[in-house]
Amino acid sequence: MSDRVSSLPRRGRTYSGGTPSSIGQSVGLEGYVQDFKDELRTGAGVLSQRSGQMTTAMLVRNASGIALLPGRSVAWSAGFRGRRVAGYTTLTAQEVAGYVDDQLPSTGVANNDMFWLLRRGPALIRTAHVAGAGNVFAVNDVLVALTAVTTGAVTAGRPAVLAVAATTNTAEAIINRIGRVVSAMTTSQTNANMLVELQLM
Repeated sequence: MSDRVSSLPRRGRTYSGGTPSSIGQSVGLEGYVQDFKDELRTGAGVLSQRSGQMTTAMLVRNASGIALLPGRSVAWSAGFRGRRVAGYTTLTAQEVAGYVDDQLPSTGVANNDMFWLLRRGPALIRTAHVAGAGNVFAVNDVLVALTAVTTGAVTAGRPAVLAVAATTNTAEAIINRIGRVVSAMTTSQTNANMLVELQLM
């Protein structure tokens, strides 16, 4: 598929471009799947090709009640799997619906608006909010969701490393793995963009 579809937003943009007054007929677009070229957007807004790979995304609605920020993991809304998301993930090894489009501006996507949810391929995701051993990521580390207090907390929607020792792995963690680290990060690189290869089920 091409990465430009009539009436649908480009990466880095939302469907309504703000807070929609109503859902209306746009409900029929929820769940649309699209492949995009793996491109990196610079601070000046210029796109450059990062690799020859593709990133698979799904157009979903933000039903969380808050603005969702780029590069953070979100969970499905109950009864709206594949269509709407309820907010950031908050539990260790929780199922991740996907990641908020990493090319969106820092203000993210408003409640009720639709955006591209990243599900497979290269993507930038946000590391833990605080420094520590849990914020060290090596190339090829397998990732799962990190625990947070509430879905709106600054610590929510962050990744953690899945332990490789078989005795500590659970079926839930293996099934709900996020993907693998492409660019290593150190403990001091908090709330930073980390390149990963998403491999969500």
